[in-house]
Amino acid sequence: MTSPSIVHAYEADMIAPLFLAILTAAFFWHNVVPRQLKGLQVAFPTGPRTYEVHQVTSTVEDVRKLLARRGTRLGVASYLMALTGSLVLLFEFLNFRAGNSAGYHAPSVAFALVLIVIPAVVSSGTSLGAQIIKPHGVSRASLQSNSTLRNASYFALTVAWLLLAMGIGAVLMTRDVSPTTLYSTVALVAFSPAILAYGRVLGSSWHALKQSSEQIAKGRASPFHNHLPNARQQFVAQVVHLNLVVMPFVAANTLLSLILLAYNPDMFVHSDRVLNLPEYRLQSTYMEEGGLLGFGLIELFSHIPQAGIRVPIVTTLLLFLLLNVAAIGFLFVYEVARILFLDIQDVSGRGGIRLADSRLLRAEPIQQAHVLNFCFTGFAGQSMLLLALAMITFWDSSFLPQGAQCGEWEADVCAVFEKDMLEQLTWMLASAGQVAFLVVWGLSRSRSTQLDEITFDASMDEDRTRLRGMSDMIYLKQRPTAELLGNDNWNTAIERFEASTQGQEAMLVGLDMIRSTQAKMLLHVGLGRWDEAEEMAVDLLALQGGRDAQTARLVLCAASLAQRDYQEAVPRLALLNNDDVEAVRLRWVASLLTGKQHLDRDGQSMLSVDPLRKDNIRMLKEFEQGETTLRSGHVRQPAQRAMYLAEIARLRMMRRSEEALNHLERTMRRMNESTWVQGRLVQALLNFDDGRSLTAINTVKELAKDYPRHPHVRAVLHQLALLGKATRPPSEPTKIHWVIERETDWKHAWPLHNVAVAPVLDTQELKQHALKANAWSLLLGEQGVSKPAGKKAYKQLPDEVPLGLYTHLGGLTITISGMPVDLGLPSNIDIGAARKLGLLDA
Repeated sequence: MTSPSIVHAYEADMIAPLFLAILTAAFFWHNVVPRQLKGLQVAFPTGPRTYEVHQVTSTVEDVRKLLARRGTRLGVASYLMALTGSLVLLFEFLNFRAGNSAGYHAPSVAFALVLIVIPAVVSSGTSLGAQIIKPHGVSRASLQSNSTLRNASYFALTVAWLLLAMGIGAVLMTRDVSPTTLYSTVALVAFSPAILAYGRVLGSSWHALKQSSEQIAKGRASPFHNHLPNARQQFVAQVVHLNLVVMPFVAANTLLSLILLAYNPDMFVHSDRVLNLPEYRLQSTYMEEGGLLGFGLIELFSHIPQAGIRVPIVTTLLLFLLLNVAAIGFLFVYEVARILFLDIQDVSGRGGIRLADSRLLRAEPIQQAHVLNFCFTGFAGQSMLLLALAMITFWDSSFLPQGAQCGEWEADVCAVFEKDMLEQLTWMLASAGQVAFLVVWGLSRSRSTQLDEITFDASMDEDRTRLRGMSDMIYLKQRPTAELLGNDNWNTAIERFEASTQGQEAMLVGLDMIRSTQAKMLLHVGLGRWDEAEEMAVDLLALQGGRDAQTARLVLCAASLAQRDYQEAVPRLALLNNDDVEAVRLRWVASLLTGKQHLDRDGQSMLSVDPLRKDNIRMLKEFEQGETTLRSGHVRQPAQRAMYLAEIARLRMMRRSEEALNHLERTMRRMNESTWVQGRLVQALLNFDDGRSLTAINTVKELAKDYPRHPHVRAVLHQLALLGKATRPPSEPTKIHWVIERETDWKHAWPLHNVAVAPVLDTQELKQHALKANAWSLLLGEQGVSKPAGKKAYKQLPDEVPLGLYTHLGGLTITISGMPVDLGLPSNIDIGAARKLGLLDA
């Protein structure tokens, strides 16, 4: 059959291929893709060599919701473009073969090429960026969305890489390289990042996938699939397993073939029996036939006399050998998604690509959308490109218009996309992917034996869900940790946390883990150790799968604000339940700190009568005026007590400790509550300020005797020990303490308390941290806070700080589960901007 020509006119018979291509792509996207992505799982560590495996998408609707998220838009568009472009070429070919047209329609072919090339370029840029730019949430758990700068960096990398490819082309031109080699080499370099990324992902996860698919194919539960599989799941697993088994052999065949080709291109020549076969077309190199293995199979099957048997077998085998990696990229792009979601490359191999913290990937749709977006943008484009090349060039480009058949395209388009160049590019791209896989697979073999030593528990989440409704009965309705800390009952909270980490009941491990993780998170929040609290919140989100996780989400938002990472705070705010007054308070504080409105009308209405917001507004106005006053009303609520003690801290810095002491003693008499440990501790600190050191030290020692695990008491006692006025307390086994209890490096570690002023400010770093943490620390200097704090305002801070000031100096105060939480007060806060936004309106 002769090759078709290019039809440059707009004809009615070009409509059907376009319509069918768009219709098929839509059907495929709406029906096939969601079903293939159902059952995505993520594994994250919960202990030494112990991983929990949780399901992310249980139903087709879960997948559709995930695909509809904003973070997947580029991936969806890229995948649909590449798929539609390939289908346009396919239906153009079928339209021609059916005799409905005289050839390929130039407008349709041009449209298809654009749809294929753009996603391929995006695929290359996305893969390059993922391998060069460190993704968010790897070094530190983050929900930060891609910023404009980050997206610009990806774009700049893509342009730079394409320029590099063109530069290589320019060098080849100076050496009189043939146009075929020139164009194919430039294209190989341009699209190589996606090929390398795919080889890294599949090579590093091959061992775990093979182990799991083998179990499912046999009808057994696997480490990542804790239920007995049905018939469809067994069939899919069998196909995946078979493909995984042969992949190393196919890749090794490619590598050996390339080595021999480089040594002697004319080493292997087909026999006359093959050359005389009617279906055989002489190839430029045996790489177009699947390398050495393909060469041998063609020789072997040439002995079959029946063409009806011989041709399909040879065609199928050669396609598999040539496009093994590309076929997986297209047909098993969903398996790539499963690999990236499982995030097991660190334990199953080396050289993988990690896109997000696996715990956040379990709980947060933002991260799930990000990973899925990378699957489509990073792999679909290059896979569809290879698929399109395979359709165009196989067998011997018989259906590729050439020479005069190109018409108006003969001198330009067809001069570039000519037969030999496309065939060479096809095997070069396929070979590059196989070699990349083989290298990473080889490096990962040493870790494959360790998989048997790791426990993957896919049932814990289900067990935990069943027991969640019984938790109150199981734990005898114990008082929540947040309530204990809000009431200053640190002793009981720490003792209970210590006891919960020693539980031995196997059936309750899941609930014990949640409760101990939540307790540790809140204990770190109470100490203002936000980096550690954030990590615990991420653990908690993962364990709970995002369910019943408002407290963890509040902690994550508060952590971003305390860390002054406002860009990260914005996407975290979007995950909060806005019917909760605590979430609305966080939005109000975020608006204050960022200078942008994050409150809607309902939130503003809810806060209009909130007493805690009014207390914060009063504090901000006093800061603006550079003065402070003590409240006259009752301080019964935990948040009121925290802000009251913060007011006393400000008076201490203004050398008005006697006035503060008198007011505190009157307040404590009205409260008639002797168990307010922190109130009694501050009373001792005020006595120490006024020279009554013996009274202060005796009070602190009494508190340490009655409440030996209260971190504020322990910290002050530790400071007194450093001054030679007390004995250092025993170490706290849970490590829930202020970092001043560390023996040597506490100054270096102090920034762990993100919003607390250090006990001494004898280094530039500690002074700068003090201004970032709480600008009220300017009261320690001679100029106070009456003037706007400049970049060098830290220089006015003295080295000495009142004893134990950090235990009760606070700034903006919110609550989490009723527990008062200090977010400090950065020196760069713009109160004028807050007033313009109406944030300070009474």
